Amino acid sequence: MQSAIWSEKNYLTYLSGSIFSTQGIWIQRMTLGWMLWQQTHSESLLGILAFLLFVPSIIFGPLFGVLVDRVDRRKAALTTSLILAFISLCLALLTQKNLINDVNLLFFALIIGISNSAYQAIRLSFVPELVSKENMPKAVAINAIIYNTSRFIGPMIAGYLIKYQGEAVSLFLVAAFYLPLIFVLNKLRLKEYQAKNKTFTFISDIKAGFSYTLKSAIISKLLLLICISAILGRGLLEILPAAAEMLYQGGVEALAWLNSAAGIGAIVAGFVLSKFSSKQLLTALKIAIVSSGFLICGFNFMTGLELGLVLIALLSFSATVCGVSTQSLIQISVDSQFRGRVMSLWGAINLGGAAIGGLIFGIATEFIGYEIAFILLGLICVFISYFTSRKISL
Repeated sequence: MQSAIWSEKNYLTYLSGSIFSTQGIWIQRMTLGWMLWQQTHSESLLGILAFLLFVPSIIFGPLFGVLVDRVDRRKAALTTSLILAFISLCLALLTQKNLINDVNLLFFALIIGISNSAYQAIRLSFVPELVSKENMPKAVAINAIIYNTSRFIGPMIAGYLIKYQGEAVSLFLVAAFYLPLIFVLNKLRLKEYQAKNKTFTFISDIKAGFSYTLKSAIISKLLLLICISAILGRGLLEILPAAAEMLYQGGVEALAWLNSAAGIGAIVAGFVLSKFSSKQLLTALKIAIVSSGFLICGFNFMTGLELGLVLIALLSFSATVCGVSTQSLIQISVDSQFRGRVMSLWGAINLGGAAIGGLIFGIATEFIGYEIAFILLGLICVFISYFTSRKISL
């Protein structure tokens, strides 16, 4: 990465706060998954948990994207951060009082999912305001590195706290980790917000965003590729609590190792992609999305936790390549007046697709078995991604 990115003061200020909240995301995800698995031992319910955490991005993401294009993004980010901190605090208090069961755990997952869908739409449009256009791909790669470093560190923190302090302490830490972000957003000073043209209606704005996306060949194809990657390439990563026990006969330590392996793979991908040109990003995208399917099939031929960690790291590497590449290529292609709507659509597909993928993998593994599920879903991923990626070019 060139040093120019480090001269973007507003971006670095924001980054110093978001590092902590991003850790909290992964601590919370692992804690919720482990709590639900311990209560139910159901792969299907784990899939439903992932579904509830991420599917609101599909339903509400485009709606929040319209709002993002019409409001002060800094204030919107501050408001949603406060809401997420409050939800995390309530969940921690209820857990401490032993008032959490599988039903209200899933309810909290839905509320967190809706709130995160709002913050996702805001963040994807807010960060580009903090950096110059030439540094935007680097900022996307750095964000991926930070996010996935948290994917490595967060589960280790969660695993330690769950084992030695309990789930409630883990969730209290999640709430506390939002405080630095809230402080930074409150202090950050940007250009005065100028209201958008208010002659457009809410519905018209949504239609305009979809129309713009469909008319752009490169953007529409990139969104199709991230959809395939999210559903079929990342679905397995959403049921790791079950995989830790059913495939590797491990407990929370095995789950922490699997999550950390996924984080390492993603971090390496972020560093590699930070030096790629746009053309190289597209080539990497095509290779990674097809490789994801083969890796899923490979779980049937690799036994033992050590080999499982390698496969999870490679699968996460491929998923991160798909995510960073599509986001970077869209960010440099989209018109700024449509950025909120288009990037919220990318976020909806990326997160919502993972929710659907987690649900599919959870149901498939529970009812037809891990071996058949992995072969079937892996081959579907290979064939669909290969024929789709052949048709895209810059």
